[in-house]
Formats: sequence, structure tokens, C-alpha cells
Amino acid sequence: MKACKFCGSQVDNAVQHCPTCGSNIFLHICENCGSQFDSGFCPNCGVKAGQKKKICPECGSAYFTNACPNCGYTPARKPAVQEIVHKHVYVEPEPKPQPTPTQARQIKKKGKGCGCGTIFIVLLLIALIFGNSTRNKTTKVTGYSSSTGNKTTAKTTATTKPKPTATPDPEIVSAQNMVDQFLASEGQDSSDSASSEKTEIGIDARVRQIQDQARRKTVTVHTASYLNGRGQVDTTGKEPDYIGVVGYAAVYDDEDLDKNAEFSKTPWTIPVYKKDKQFWEEAGTINHKTKVVVIGQELEKPTRSYSTSKWKGYLHVIRLDTGKDCYLKAVNFATSAYWEKELTDAIEKGYCIAEFKQVSDYYPVTKGMEKTELEDGTKVLLQMKSLVYSTSPDKKNNPVAGIVFKDWKYGFGGVTVFFNEADLTLTY
Repeated sequence: MKACKFCGSQVDNAVQHCPTCGSNIFLHICENCGSQFDSGFCPNCGVKAGQKKKICPECGSAYFTNACPNCGYTPARKPAVQEIVHKHVYVEPEPKPQPTPTQARQIKKKGKGCGCGTIFIVLLLIALIFGNSTRNKTTKVTGYSSSTGNKTTAKTTATTKPKPTATPDPEIVSAQNMVDQFLASEGQDSSDSASSEKTEIGIDARVRQIQDQARRKTVTVHTASYLNGRGQVDTTGKEPDYIGVVGYAAVYDDEDLDKNAEFSKTPWTIPVYKKDKQFWEEAGTINHKTKVVVIGQELEKPTRSYSTSKWKGYLHVIRLDTGKDCYLKAVNFATSAYWEKELTDAIEKGYCIAEFKQVSDYYPVTKGMEKTELEDGTKVLLQMKSLVYSTSPDKKNNPVAGIVFKDWKYGFGGVTVFFNEADLTLTY
């Protein structure tokens, strides 16, 4: 199946134009997870575009590969259970018995007498071979018939074993219900004014509106491990698809923080926005770590082509704590709660607060390798690793960069200090 990109109508793969709006642009619908996409493979589960699911005749499982992953069945060969049965039914023929020296001499005697003795010996050997073979086959068949019940029972047990089902994540189910309710109420509001809007806005804006409405009608809530943090492009350079992804509002850089010792006051806040024609205006704040789900995106293509460049723009999200919607900058959306990870993993994705306590054999040092004595309990602002511009003078023993606010010899301020990982504990 595939869905019209403009109106969302679902049609067969062979249809070339949408019967509802006439468009010839479609999105693939994954028969495994239901996701919609325009690439060659489903970004959520990897199923190839347009691939039909198969039903295994042995165990009833649905699959997309050449062989059933549950029982190993393929159309090109028989199931493994039948192969085991055949090993019990058929046996390799025993080697032909060699004649005794006396029998061999008698066989070699040619042209003597009428040959009746030779014929008799040959018939005797055939009778011996046939008799042995018959006894062996009878024994094997008897043995198989007595175990047929066991084989049949084992096969029946395997086919009647209940297929394990994944337990739905309660948070995902709750988020999906919240999104469905929001889109349903928004759809009613937009349908009342659709006819008037069509005459008041340009055709390009109307097309974008139809696309946005069609996409938002089919939002499937999920987590996305394939997205690299905050709007970073993948190796193909394509625009990342955040629609339906559950994540968090998160501080991206110190522009979101007071650049002084006030950083220790939590919770941190992040600005949210509203759109006024082609411009974006601040419309309040949202707390750092607030869980959200994305229902729309307006991203700009990176100006650089290599994979570390970022897609900038805004994400339309629903707050899972209140059910209200707002717009976040893409860089303020994190796909995982990085602050719950180990310290070195956390600073790969964002800013954190840590508490200092000297337990290692290495003092904190400045960029000039000067010893820095700090009191236990000192709060340290840990920067996102990619935004640290200073280089540690001792990368082996003091690799972690943090900002410390205190009275230095030139006055109060924030200075980058490098720490041993063992001396820092994440607190926020």
C-alpha cells in the first residue's frame, strides 16, 4: 500500500494518481510497522518499500525475509521437521556382502557343465542380500511407526505454541492517545475555515497546508534510535524525519543559560516560539528535560554538505505533561535523556551540572596546566563536548572540560577547568 502525500488517501501500489486529489506523489506504507516514508527502506524497521508480508504455512508467522524467522520454513525446501522424519524412514543400503573364496572359485568356473551350479549360487546370493535388506527395512519401518505419535505430538506442540507478543510501552501508548486527541480537535477547527482559507492564501501555502494536515493525520508515536541527537543529518544528507518521535526539550548551549554562577539554579528553561508569517517570535519558555512528542517540523537544509552539518529550524511538539503544543528550535530537541547516562556519554549530547569531590590522584587544572584547588561540593557546568573550544593540557588524566565560577586572581568569573572523571558526579 501507499498513501497520497497531499491528502493522505491510501491506495494500491499500482495506482498512479490519487483518486481523491489527483496527485501523483505518494508515500510508502510499511506493512510491518505502519510507518510512512519516501525512501527505499522503512526508517523504523528496515522493511523494503512496497514489500508484501508473507504468512508461514507451518507456524502462521508473518515475515518479510526469504525464510520464516520462527521455524525456518522456505518455499524452496521442506521444513526441518520433515527432514528428521525422513532420516527415520529411509536408511542407506548396506554394502554388498563379498563371496567366500569357495564361492568365488565356483563363479569363475566358466564353460564347465551346464552352468546350473553357477545359477544356483547367484540366486542364493541374491536371496541373502534381499533378505537382509528386507529385514532391515522392516525393522526401521516398525521403529518409525511406533514413534509416529511422538513425532506428530512434537510437531503439534510446536505449531500450537503461542507466539510471543511485545508488551506495549505505557508511555508510548499514553503519548499516542494524547496526539490523537490533539489532532482530532485541531482537525475540526481547521475544517471549519478550510474553504475561506483557500481563497485568502496563495496556492503554494495551501499545498503546504494540505501536506502538513495529511502528515499530521497519520502521526505514529515511537522512539528513534536512528536519529543522531539534535537534528544532525545522516550519512545520506537527507532531512531527518522527527514526526512522531518522543524526546525531550533540552538546553543546547550556554545561550540558553545565564553566563554566571546562576547556572546552578534549576530547572533550566528554554524559549518556545510561535510563527508570525515568515518570522518566528518567542512565546514563553519550557523546562529543560520536559518530555515531548513531535507532530510537525519546518527545517532548513544545511549550507554545508558533509555529515556533521545540522538541519536548522523548528519542531511542532506536544508537551506530554500538559498536552499543550508549542514550537521548539530543532537543536533544543534531544532524542534521549542523555543526563541519565554515564558522564562521558552525557556530555556528548548536551549540557549538565556536576558536583566536584576530590577522590582521584589528579588535581583539576587550567588550560595553562596550573593547579586549581576547589572545595568539595563545588558546582561545575559541563559543556557539550562539541562546543568545547579549549584543549586539555592533560588529555589522559584530566580530559573532562567544565566551567567553574569563583574568585580568581583577576576577579570573579567563569574559567574552563579540566577534571578527572572520577572527581565529578552528575546532579542535573
